[in-house]
Amino acid sequence: MAVLDQPAPRGALAQGETTSARRWRLGDPWVWLAAPAVIMLVFVFVAPLLALATNSLHPGASMGRIKPDWTLDNYVRFLSDPYYLGILLDTFVVGLLVVAVSATLSYPVAYYLARTRSRWRAVFSFVVVAPLLISVVVRNLGWIPVLGDSGLINWLLLSSGLTEKPVKLVYNEFGVVLGLVHSLSPLMILSLANVIRRIEPEIEEASINLGATPFETFWRVILPLSRPGLLAGGLLVFTLSISAYITPAMMGGKKVLVMALLIEQQIRSVLNYPFGATVAVVLLVVTAGLTVLALRVGRERELRA
Repeated sequence: MAVLDQPAPRGALAQGETTSARRWRLGDPWVWLAAPAVIMLVFVFVAPLLALATNSLHPGASMGRIKPDWTLDNYVRFLSDPYYLGILLDTFVVGLLVVAVSATLSYPVAYYLARTRSRWRAVFSFVVVAPLLISVVVRNLGWIPVLGDSGLINWLLLSSGLTEKPVKLVYNEFGVVLGLVHSLSPLMILSLANVIRRIEPEIEEASINLGATPFETFWRVILPLSRPGLLAGGLLVFTLSISAYITPAMMGGKKVLVMALLIEQQIRSVLNYPFGATVAVVLLVVTAGLTVLALRVGRERELRA
């Protein structure tokens, strides 16, 4: 009886109250305010994805028709053909290259934006995000006169005698990676700058006072502490890179076949809607799996640290 008469701990009461307060009640105003957004997300995102997954489970017929039978032949065809698996691998290689180049180029810029006290800081920040305000088509068109066989860079190389013939800088994998880095680097810079800004400058000063070189300070202090921003920016850049269509189509001249171009080829040219849906579902599932794996690895490293 004495045990029953004892009052419950405050933490337990607070936790119980918080749990009950978080339960959905139809009478709560915020539920009704969120309902239109949830319904829109269901119709705009969830329903098309379900339709896409459903179409991938049907065999295709001629002239874009879909047979009513249910089958896994589309997935067997994709996963058993080295040609399609090679396209998937090439897509991920392009994405990893874009992440690596973007991270390498973005770190100095992000560090400067996070640490500078210049009155031009707002101007520099605007210059960083300016590419995001321009259409990706216009950005890619701007690169072609610079990188083309008769472009500015090849003219300089030929005029200086460094090369005897134009160097292929566009309509290949190099052009695709360059175009994606130009488009997505601002996202990496913003992610890194936001994290670096929260790192106390006194930590760097302490590292230097203890005898560490600037490179050692970056490698052992700045890089580990900014890993969350690198992970967030890397995942964002990677997912946008492997799903990009316009930049690979324009900068690669459709000679660099990635998953997005394969989907477009199957749906618009071959008119095989079920197999195009299968390619899209495979790309979505593999990307989601890699994202979850990367987040789990990053969380485990944070817990170990």
